[in-house]
Amino acid sequence: MTRTAYGNVMAEVYDSSNPEHVQAAEDAELDRDKDVDFIMSQPRGRRWLYQMIWVRCHKDAVSHVIGDGESTSFNEGARSVGVIIEEVLRERSPKQYMKMLEENHFND
Repeated sequence: MTRTAYGNVMAEVYDSSNPEHVQAAEDAELDRDKDVDFIMSQPRGRRWLYQMIWVRCHKDAVSHVIGDGESTSFNEGARSVGVIIEEVLRERSPKQYMKMLEENHFND
């Protein structure tokens, strides 16, 4: 991969016509999938993710703060992180996702 500078940060330029770049991207995706599997395989990991999604990111809460656009934006940014995490879990590990809900959500 070619390295280019963006400000003070070096970034790799991905070339989808290069089989080595494609393979490296596929390997990285598989590695990330294994990370999710590892975290979701343990009750402690499922509990931590549940707390992150629904408590810290307040995924199902209203983001709007009347008369305070900055707080609304902040809340919506946090909520969007929770939405992304939940989406990854639902796609990658649907059975473990449901188990996480059974262990945490339905006991509230």
